Amino acid sequence: MINLVSNKGFNENELIAFSEMIGYELPTDYIEFLRHRNGGYVNNSFSTYYKNEEQTFILTSMFGLGSDDDLLNLFKTYKNRIPDTCIPIGRDAGGNLVCLNLSEVNYGYIYFWDHEEELNYEERKIASNDLYFIADSFKEFLNSIETDNIKESEVEGYEVKKVWVDPDFLKELENNSDK
Repeated sequence: MINLVSNKGFNENELIAFSEMIGYELPTDYIEFLRHRNGGYVNNSFSTYYKNEEQTFILTSMFGLGSDDDLLNLFKTYKNRIPDTCIPIGRDAGGNLVCLNLSEVNYGYIYFWDHEEELNYEERKIASNDLYFIADSFKEFLNSIETDNIKESEVEGYEVKKVWVDPDFLKELENNSDK
């Protein structure tokens, strides 16, 4: 289960304004999550998506309303980079996104968006079937999250050789470092 330090300050009016702004009704299980947790920072947790075979990713944050990782701001940032019918709801350690699909087909499905693959598509040409399946509901996604119990001794000898940071994610990091 998710190890989440919840955001404070949920506001029902922000939820209503967000739904109106995106033009979609949010799934009930996701609305309840926002009301009770309002996103937050995730510690030592991972999940999986399916790309040819099962792939693991480290979940670092879930977005909330009126928080550092504000849903509305992130929706605006990524709206031309992810499918029109999806909203970003979380992030992994590499700056990739967890997305919630709001179209009639596969409504409520959770997908993984790999930012390194976006260059394979012309602007606004990416569709939800170009993302990687995680779960068929937000509740199922939450239940799929596992706690990472890796001990430091298990990763000794590994080193990072190269890192690429998404430019929009870097801007967010720089803006948050000023706070």
